[in-house]
Amino acid sequence: MKNFYAKDLDELIKFRSEHFVETNNSTLKISDIDYWNRFNEDMKILPYENSYPLNKVVQKSLFSNVENHEIDYRIYYRKISIEGKPYVFMSQIAMIESKDLFRMLGVQYLLFFVIIVIGLLGIQFVLSRCLWKPFYNSLNEIEDFNLEKGEIPEFEKTTTTEFARLNGNLTKLMEENVASYKQQKEFTENASHELQTPLAVFQSQLDLLLQDNSLNESQMNVIESLYDVSSRLTRLNKNLLLLSRIDNSQFKETITIDFSQLLERQLTYFKELASNNGITLSANIQNALEITANKVLLESLINNLISNAIRHNYSGGFIHIEVNGNTFQIGNSGSKTPLDKEKVFRRFSRTSEERKGNGLGLSIINQICKLHGWEVRYNYKDEIHCFYVNFYLE
Repeated sequence: MKNFYAKDLDELIKFRSEHFVETNNSTLKISDIDYWNRFNEDMKILPYENSYPLNKVVQKSLFSNVENHEIDYRIYYRKISIEGKPYVFMSQIAMIESKDLFRMLGVQYLLFFVIIVIGLLGIQFVLSRCLWKPFYNSLNEIEDFNLEKGEIPEFEKTTTTEFARLNGNLTKLMEENVASYKQQKEFTENASHELQTPLAVFQSQLDLLLQDNSLNESQMNVIESLYDVSSRLTRLNKNLLLLSRIDNSQFKETITIDFSQLLERQLTYFKELASNNGITLSANIQNALEITANKVLLESLINNLISNAIRHNYSGGFIHIEVNGNTFQIGNSGSKTPLDKEKVFRRFSRTSEERKGNGLGLSIINQICKLHGWEVRYNYKDEIHCFYVNFYLE
């Protein structure tokens, strides 16, 4: 840059010299030289000497009054004649200092670099949005995919080979999973339906045997044991059938229900059941709570929660039910260890093999809440097992 800059300065000082010869040299007198030199610091008229390098540009370091230190000058000497006597016309100009040039170029190139970086980032962002748009569209479809609904998303067509392959494999994978899920649901539903009749026949035969007066005590105990097993199988079959119907969205009819009134009616039966088991049941219904739900499923939710609290309690224990705002809460005494929050709502997850439950009650509660868009959660504090159902009102 200094070389290019020096060439431009050389042209300038040569032009000054030519301009002086053309316009001022012929009119200038020897008596005017001191006056000229006083007011033209960069264009002086000097006595002629052979030591001056005539007709070429040289570079010298001279003291500058402005900068208060020596700086480089480009100087051009030319021989002239004034009133017939030889003189030397000197034209000079100060060069920009290296540090100033470096600072100026540094700022310019830094600004240029910043502009390039910002431009590249902008271009990259735009290109990335365009190139990755099919991927993000597919990602959004996957996030909205619900296996229980069984609806295969339709991915946008793309000319990008990799994304087209990805969408194809995702569609195939979802179709296989949906088909497998439907087969499982159909199997559960069909099996439950098919088991209803033989279980009913089996239980009716046991009822007849229990009425036989000729049975001895040992035979009666065996039949009672079989009767208990039959009852458990019947409840299990009903719960599996209910889960299957919920999964198949067969409870679409919804009405506006006063949950508080429904709960009070259900408590009439459960208070007697709890009392027979030596359990104190109390309720604190602070407000009326109208919700939109399927009445059959809502009754099932209440029954399962209270039955679960009675089943997993002990004689002398308690159950406390509360309705506050849009939250239904039930807390009960029971085991001294908390349940596993990650497994408590899983199917066939049981706290103890000694319990008579089939491990489907809480799973049914969870499915009912998912179907209606409610939230159910479990907490254990001060040796109290608490279940909360938050009804999200529209």
